[in-house]
Amino acid sequence: MHQILVDHLLLASTSPSLSRRMATQASRRHRKERRAQPEAKNMQAEDIPLARPPQTPPKGKTLIEIAKERQLLQDPDDTTLSTADDTASVHLDILLYFISLTLLHFTLTFLVHHQYATDRPSLWPLFLSTTVFSPAPWLILLLVAVLHPNAGHLALQLGFAVFSVIAGGWLVYACNEDSYLAVMMKAPPLGTLWVWSIVELRLETSVCCLLLTGVWAWWKGYGFWS
Repeated sequence: MHQILVDHLLLASTSPSLSRRMATQASRRHRKERRAQPEAKNMQAEDIPLARPPQTPPKGKTLIEIAKERQLLQDPDDTTLSTADDTASVHLDILLYFISLTLLHFTLTFLVHHQYATDRPSLWPLFLSTTVFSPAPWLILLLVAVLHPNAGHLALQLGFAVFSVIAGGWLVYACNEDSYLAVMMKAPPLGTLWVWSIVELRLETSVCCLLLTGVWAWWKGYGFWS
């Protein structure tokens, strides 16, 4: 309607011949527009031509790949939760290692007392003396808390391997050469640290270290079944 009013104003301000020509053009344009409107309204989905999308992969990076590179799809809440889960997992590992190694230290202490002591050891006082009133468990806790979270690093793996060979050889030597009092003092803490160093190593490295200890014991003439 706005366009019709503009056309009428233009007709009124021009000459009669030009006005008739412009009126004819305007009427034709209006008739084309009125004819096109029903056609657009009556068009259905079947009238739209269908075509298969191209199967070739895109030449450049997709929007999802670009978003992943810029970390736009990462939820900050998920990052916070994963960090908290990792911290809780490390603390749980340290606690389990501490409990297991403390009980191992108590077990080795009980075995050497049962082997060499003149009197049969009392279980409850021996447990208190090796856990609560002994510095060994707290030293174990300190070592595990400091070294276990980074035990997979190459430098620590090398250190654990060297220590396991030395501790294993020393333990075998002490049990075969030292007096029974020295064995009672050395075997529990040394055996606990030896087992811990073996556990922290990778499987193939730990097997090699155990074989080296066994070969050294065989070379020194120490029997395992004598």
